[in-house]
Amino acid sequence: MSVRYLLYLCAQRENNAYQLAIYMTKRLPSFWRDYAHRLYGQRLLFFLLLALQLFPALYYYAHAGRYPYGGELVYQGISILSWAAIPVLLISLFPWSRVRQVLVALALAVYAFLMLFESFLIYSYSSVYTDSIALNILATNPNEASSFLANLNYKVFLLPLIVLIALLGLYAVGRRRVTATGRSWQVGFFLTVLLLPIPVTIMVVRPAQHATRSFLYMAPVERLYQGTMYCIEDARDLATYTAQLKHIDLGKIERRVGMDSVTVVIIIGESMRRDYMHCYGYPLPNTPKQDSLARTGDLILFSDVVSSASWTVSSVSQSMSLYTREEEPKEWYKFPTLPFVLSKAGYYTYWLSNQESQGSGLQPLATLSQTADSTRFTRIRTTGDWDTSDDLALLPLLGSRSMIPQGSKAKALAQIVHLMGSHSPYGERCPKDMARFQTKDLPKNLPNGQPSPTDAKRAGIIRDYVNSIYHNDLVVSKIMEHFASEPSIILYYSDHGQVIYENPQRPDYYEHEVSRPGVTIPLMVYFSPSMRQQHPELYEQVLAAKDRKIMADLIANSVLGLLGVKVKYYNPRLDFFSPSYDTTRPRVIKGYDGTTIEL
Repeated sequence: MSVRYLLYLCAQRENNAYQLAIYMTKRLPSFWRDYAHRLYGQRLLFFLLLALQLFPALYYYAHAGRYPYGGELVYQGISILSWAAIPVLLISLFPWSRVRQVLVALALAVYAFLMLFESFLIYSYSSVYTDSIALNILATNPNEASSFLANLNYKVFLLPLIVLIALLGLYAVGRRRVTATGRSWQVGFFLTVLLLPIPVTIMVVRPAQHATRSFLYMAPVERLYQGTMYCIEDARDLATYTAQLKHIDLGKIERRVGMDSVTVVIIIGESMRRDYMHCYGYPLPNTPKQDSLARTGDLILFSDVVSSASWTVSSVSQSMSLYTREEEPKEWYKFPTLPFVLSKAGYYTYWLSNQESQGSGLQPLATLSQTADSTRFTRIRTTGDWDTSDDLALLPLLGSRSMIPQGSKAKALAQIVHLMGSHSPYGERCPKDMARFQTKDLPKNLPNGQPSPTDAKRAGIIRDYVNSIYHNDLVVSKIMEHFASEPSIILYYSDHGQVIYENPQRPDYYEHEVSRPGVTIPLMVYFSPSMRQQHPELYEQVLAAKDRKIMADLIANSVLGLLGVKVKYYNPRLDFFSPSYDTTRPRVIKGYDGTTIEL
C-alpha cells in the first residue's frame, strides 16, 4: 500500500467526518423537536409510574397512622418525581415504536413489582424496603420462607392488586384516546415537570439521603438499591469485625472473688410475649413449671422489660454485645460481645443454638456465636435439609464444667442457649401429643382487653401460640433442672414479642410489629438452691431490681455487673441489677424504617 493511497484514505475519512458533522448540525433541531413530542406522547406513562410509587408511600403512612414529616414529604416527593421521569426520558430517546413498547413494558413490570413488594413489607413488617429488611431476607432460610408464605394471608395483596389493575386499566384506555402531539406551551410545561426534579434530586435530595440514611427520603427504586448496598456494606463490616475481634482492647479485667464455681447460663427465647404467660397473669396455666419455681422464690420475674427491636437479628445482636442505644450512630459489631468478654475473664463460653447456622458474613447471630470458645447448632444447614428441630433436642447437648478443656485457664462455664421458642408457625413449636389447650379453652378477651377472635383460623393460631408457650415452659425448666444441682445463675429473656390480632388497622395480622405487644418480653432470673445459699447478696440484688423499667439492650452489660466482671466498656449506670442504675433511662425502640416508639 502506497503512501499516496494512505493519504487519500485519510482525506476521505476527514471529509466523511466533516459531512457527518454538517448533517448532524442540520438535523439537531428536528431531533430535539421529535424527542420532545415523543416525551409528550409518554405523559400517561409518567403519571402511571408516579402513581405506582405514590401508592406504597401513602399505604405506609396510612398503615403507620401518621402524617409524613416535612423532610419526608419534600425529599421523597422530589425523588418519586425524578424516578417517574427518568424511565420516560430514556425510553423516548428511541425513535422506533417497537423498542419503546418493549421498554415501557419492562418499566411497568419493575415498578409494579416494587409496588407489590413494598406493600407486602408494609403489611407484614410495617416498613418499606431498608437495609434491615435486606439483611433479614438474606438471613432467612428456605424453610422459614416457606413457612411464612404458607401462613401468608391473601389480603396482603388484595388492595395493592386492585389498585394496580385499576391503574393499568386506566393507562390502557387512556393510551388510545390521548393525542401524541400538543401545543408548544403544553409540551414545554411537561418537559419542565420532567426535567426540573432531576437536578434538584442530584444537588439537594441525594446529599440529604446520604446524611440521614433515611429510607423515607427515597423513591422505591432508590430504596431497593441503597438498602441492598447498605446491607452489603454491613456484611463486610461484620466480616471485618469477626476477623479483628481478638484484637479488641478490654482494658483491665476485674473479677469478683468466689465466683469460680458458679455456672452462668443465658437462655434466649423467641417471639415470647410476657402477657401470654400464666406466671405473668395470663388466665390459662401454660407455665406450670415456672409458676412453681416462682413460688419457691428460686425464679425471679421481672415485671417491666421491653426488647430493643421487634426482630431477632437486631435484638439479639444488641443484647449480646456491649452495645447500647447510647452508642448510636455506632453499630453493635464495633463493641465486644458477651461471650468474648466472659472468655477473657476466665469463663469457658459455649453457644448452643436450635436456630439455623448461616454464613458469618450475612448472619449476625452466627457471628455472635463464633465469639464463644465452642459453638454447637442442632440444625446443620445442608442442601435440601430444612427440618425444624424441637427445642427438646438441645437438652442432650447442654454443657457442663467437664467440657472445659484440660489445660484451659477457664475456671467456670458460661453458656448461651438460643431457642426456637414460639417462632411462627406456632403450631410447629409444640408437638401435637404435648399440646394441652384447645380453642374452647381460650379466654374471651385478648391480653389488651379487646374481644378474642372467634373464627376458627385466628382462634386456632392463638391456641397454637399458647401451646408453644406451654412447651417452652417445659424446655426452660429442663435446662434449669440440668444446672440445679450446682451453683448456677440462669437468665431467660425473649428476643422480642408478637402482635397477635391486636392492631385494629390490621385485624388479620400476627407476628412482628414495632409496637408495645411487639416488644413486650419476659425476663426471668433463676438461682439454684446452692447459689442462693452461697451468694444471698446477689440474690437480694436481683430481687431488688425486678420492677425496674428495663430495655434488653442492657443485658450483656448487666450480666457482667452481676458476675463482678469489670472491663472498660462496663457502665454501672446501664447495669439494671446495680444500685447505680439510671432508672430514668428512656426506652426508645426503632423500627425498620427508622421510626421510633418510646415505652
